Amino acid sequence: MQILIKIMVTSIAGGLTYLLTNATKQPEVWQLTMSIFVAGIVLVVQFLIDAAEQSRKLARAIGEDGAKGAQSLTQKVQSISEAATHLARVEDLLGRDSIVRLVEAAGRLKAGEDFLLQFTDSQLKGLASLLEGLRSGRADHAGENPDWLLDLTDAATISIDATSMTSFDRSHGFVDEGDFWSSELGLRYLDRQRQAAERNVRIRRLFLLTDDADDTEQVRHLLEPHRKINVEVRVLRHDDIPFLYQKDLEDFILFDQKVSYELQTARVLRSDVTPSISNVALVSNPKLTGRRKDRFEDLWGAARDPDASDTGQPTSPSAAH
Repeated sequence: MQILIKIMVTSIAGGLTYLLTNATKQPEVWQLTMSIFVAGIVLVVQFLIDAAEQSRKLARAIGEDGAKGAQSLTQKVQSISEAATHLARVEDLLGRDSIVRLVEAAGRLKAGEDFLLQFTDSQLKGLASLLEGLRSGRADHAGENPDWLLDLTDAATISIDATSMTSFDRSHGFVDEGDFWSSELGLRYLDRQRQAAERNVRIRRLFLLTDDADDTEQVRHLLEPHRKINVEVRVLRHDDIPFLYQKDLEDFILFDQKVSYELQTARVLRSDVTPSISNVALVSNPKLTGRRKDRFEDLWGAARDPDASDTGQPTSPSAAH
């Protein structure tokens, strides 16, 4: 359509030129020459106008795309710079090897492996939630988390102080009741503690015994595996617990006096149903871990040496510190 319009305009310009030259009695050759010349100029001008318009549109499009591209490039550069800054900081704090391994392993996953990608994403989100929780002072996990327990034991370099509410009755829901220490997790935990003791980590375990835990032989059998791996053990019965703590007891493990591993047991309505562990928390808030440290020292000081407890002799004050 545009070409037809150009041809019509050109023809009209040529025809008018021919009429004008004919009206002025010009020779026939000049009439034809001028008509063709003017028609050619009009045609060229039309193409030049179109070319200029196309150039403006192209320049406008390039400018818009360039602005968008520049903005996108700027955002990408900023994102890369921010990521590089975080990576550099993490490398300084945790070391380069683990970060590089994580990034490389994630980068080797292939597109289309939807199940693996989804599982990996959930694991990374869990790790991110753990780090965010530790930074804010508390990280929670629904149900038990043996990995936290074992990895914290491996990470300890100074001390591990633990309280263990213990019953020989299977209905309380305590961690140490029944055959926990002979279970697969219990044995792995003991082995990790043995390795920690070999690294000169001081390990103290305080057994808070219920009234039904009055069998001396059972108590000796309970403490024996801990003694074998050089764990300092003491027992504390209800009557010896400082009155401030008698109604507020719960299991916790304090690692290097920096992180407290805490268990929360679910509540049940029937006495013959053993409660399960509903939640595990890692507490890193210095104020709260400081309270845990003070509580443990108070309970440890009130506890009895296992050998002395069999004869009813309390722990000497010097042994409490």
